[in-house]
Amino acid sequence: MNSKYTTLNLKDQLHVDEKLEKIWMEYYNEEPNPRRAVFQREILKNSITFLSLNPSFNQKKNKEESKGYSPIEPYPLIDWNASTPVNPFYKKFYNLGEVIKPWTAIELLYIRETEQKQLESKFASKYATEKDKVFVINQMKLTFEILREINPKIVVVSNALAVKLIDKYLTELNLKQEFPNEENGWIYRINGIPFITLESRFLGSRIHSVNIVRRKNLAEEIMRVLEISNK
Repeated sequence: MNSKYTTLNLKDQLHVDEKLEKIWMEYYNEEPNPRRAVFQREILKNSITFLSLNPSFNQKKNKEESKGYSPIEPYPLIDWNASTPVNPFYKKFYNLGEVIKPWTAIELLYIRETEQKQLESKFASKYATEKDKVFVINQMKLTFEILREINPKIVVVSNALAVKLIDKYLTELNLKQEFPNEENGWIYRINGIPFITLESRFLGSRIHSVNIVRRKNLAEEIMRVLEISNK
């Protein structure tokens, strides 16, 4: 990592591990062995930030997954300058990073689930219980606390359900929307931070990494928003 870029240590500086343990204990108080949360150790400050939905897990190794309330050992910084991604999922970000850099990535939620439909039906549907809502809202509050600390140049939401959850719980999260209009350069902001949400369909596509046109269009939109925001 280039020394001119600064990072935020989520464990040592924000005590994310302690906050997640509290969230997990409050929600799973009647379940002795829930799947433990996971988060990254560091995140880059003042950079383009890709916001995904949640960390997945290996279904074939489900019985071997760590159990308990405290988070598992956080994974290392996602280094945009690395020659290969630490996880195949991040390949699409590295492709974009050839044009836009530096960049970093973070998850909206910390609960590990491979099937997105399971998360949507439980936390984003009209049937969500109050307990479920509090659980997901507390995770999102933590993520927006991190976003405030790292002060991203722009947030690119790379998942449609992540967009849905943010929109659904704006009031509970105490977030202020600024809708795109001619005066603000057609930029959507949340708490003053520029967000790109309409491009999530590009990043979510399995063919994104080889679709040059989609990648180019998204990169151009990111650069457009950055240019207007820097004026």
